[in-house]
Amino acid sequence: MRRVNLDKHSPVLMIVPMLVVIAIFLTFLVYVLGLSVTNSTLAKPFNEFVGFANYTKAFKDHLFGKSVLLMLLFAFVVTTIETLLGFLFAIALHSEVRAGRYLRTLALLPLFTPPVAVGMIWKLVYDPGSGFLNHYLLNWGIISKPIGFMGNPLWAMPGVMAADIWQWTPFCFLLCLASGWQVFRRLTLPLVLPSVIITFLFRLLIALKVFDLVFMLTYGGPGTSTQVASFYIYKIAFTTFKTGYGAAMTVLIFLLISVIATVLTIGRQIYMNRGK
Repeated sequence: MRRVNLDKHSPVLMIVPMLVVIAIFLTFLVYVLGLSVTNSTLAKPFNEFVGFANYTKAFKDHLFGKSVLLMLLFAFVVTTIETLLGFLFAIALHSEVRAGRYLRTLALLPLFTPPVAVGMIWKLVYDPGSGFLNHYLLNWGIISKPIGFMGNPLWAMPGVMAADIWQWTPFCFLLCLASGWQVFRRLTLPLVLPSVIITFLFRLLIALKVFDLVFMLTYGGPGTSTQVASFYIYKIAFTTFKTGYGAAMTVLIFLLISVIATVLTIGRQIYMNRGK
């Protein structure tokens, strides 16, 4: 019986999973592109070819424009805060020799909490009747009556941001902690900045697609004050059943995120090469 030389075929075998993932992604992308140029609904996919009519509609839709701005605001604010806090926590816990191992484990617990559970936890925190946030604010005399944070346009988005910061700061902390801290201690901060920039980029790309916290905490409200792009697309595609229009907006968001990622990646590369 002929024996198969695994060493010879191992490079090919190693890239098979990647090729499968790429094939699935391209199939999904072609499907979405096909939907986006038709007047599709959930009941009638690929119903009627309309060309670029859905894209034209998206550019004229002020609610979609507002949702994109809210998405960008949310993503850049939480990513900046989370990267900064994760960086500072990594420095602090790296110097803690004895308790550092246990503190690092505790710090990662929010990251491993399911998003739905995070939403429920913070919904209870913000509850005007029984939430501990209102309880302590009243006891400390900071407020005179309970605040419905998630029902107030002024506080709803900051409230969602706070929940996201609680959950994802450990992610930034973990990436920063994995950097060469001996280099940081013995040399200078600029040598560590490339790792921090990578952390910022990773987290920003994740934050741009926020959906679960908005769904659980505010459902896009009050009004449209927390209706980020992903949630608006969900409402269009699955509550009004206009999947063709939802697909067109999905393509536009995909292109926007691709541009942002490309610009940030090029900027990082320019920064890293400037000293060479």
